[in-house]
Amino acid sequence: MTSTLQTQLVHLGDVSYPYYYGTDCGPEILDSLMGLDADRFIVVTDNTVLNLHAERLLPGLSFLAPVTLLSMIPGDGTTSIANLSEYLETAVLEGATSRSVVVAFGGGAPGNVAGLMAALLFGGVRLVHVPTTMIAAMDSVISLKQAVHSSRGENHFGTYLTPSAVYLDMTMLLSLPEREVLSGVAEVMKNSVAIRPGSLDRLTALIAYGRLEEPESVLWLLRESLAAKTAATVDDGHRQGRGLVLEYGHTIGDALELCDHRRLGTQGFSRGASVMFGALAAARISVELGLMRPETADLHAELAALVRAPARLPSGIDVERMMRTIRADPKRGYLPVKADEAAMVILRDLAQPAGTPQMPLIPVPLSLIEQVLTGLHAETGLL
Repeated sequence: MTSTLQTQLVHLGDVSYPYYYGTDCGPEILDSLMGLDADRFIVVTDNTVLNLHAERLLPGLSFLAPVTLLSMIPGDGTTSIANLSEYLETAVLEGATSRSVVVAFGGGAPGNVAGLMAALLFGGVRLVHVPTTMIAAMDSVISLKQAVHSSRGENHFGTYLTPSAVYLDMTMLLSLPEREVLSGVAEVMKNSVAIRPGSLDRLTALIAYGRLEEPESVLWLLRESLAAKTAATVDDGHRQGRGLVLEYGHTIGDALELCDHRRLGTQGFSRGASVMFGALAAARISVELGLMRPETADLHAELAALVRAPARLPSGIDVERMMRTIRADPKRGYLPVKADEAAMVILRDLAQPAGTPQMPLIPVPLSLIEQVLTGLHAETGLL
């Protein structure tokens, strides 16, 4: 069949893989997957995705090869070693081989589990992503890191694996609830602040005029995401140097997301909202360090409001619990820091990390992080 799928190569360090995208392109995605000559597809997804999109992929996939379906209850708690181990055992019992293909079908949580599963199964099998959320399409699939969480924090257990391909049917993004749309947009916004501030005017206009769910807007957001992420990782695919600028907002944002989801489950703050709060807090820290002008920190707050990110921590969040997660942040290994410091991406101005271009992290006193978070806590009444 003649394909109308558009393709862009994702270059991350010294590797690359194709990102295929289109609208109502399910048959073309299946036609491309047929070319993998898989003896089995191991589909990792969640129950919400199955209810919404199963008919777009699974019946056709089962015509190509036997399918092992591994579906999780939505939520961050499923990205664990225990869940991963159970899935690996099930795949082997059902007949997976080194010719099988793991399909990550859904958002970030299924993608993380599927990625590490593909890396471990028989020493590494092929991985393809079929993202169904904005945050997955715009962020998590544009990465080589495949990782799951520990009890202390995010992405503590993992490795790097190059996907065989990403397949995006943008139709699946056009009916997402506003919360999920804005989560993906928030990640694009954070990268605009840290890497490509020239895109902020168009991004804020799309939000202001309510055009985020139009196909041409989704396409622009996708291309902007690819441009920002590949610019940062062009010579650092493992994100251990220059590419760490993509971690802007994540030190505090990851801690907020983990703590809030353990408190409220899937009703906790979205990934994007958490990271934008993390960027807002990082901007306040930069002001306290004498690096950033207050007006630039205020801009962070204005941008966060556009994507419905919190301006303060809700009263139910325990700042000390967040601090325990921040102390275990894996970035501290990339920069020598003292026991009472965290390694963070801090900006002096838009797209100007306080560190060096090759190492954008700087040491930040944990006491200052806690001070800023306490000042942003709802119980203080401060903004």
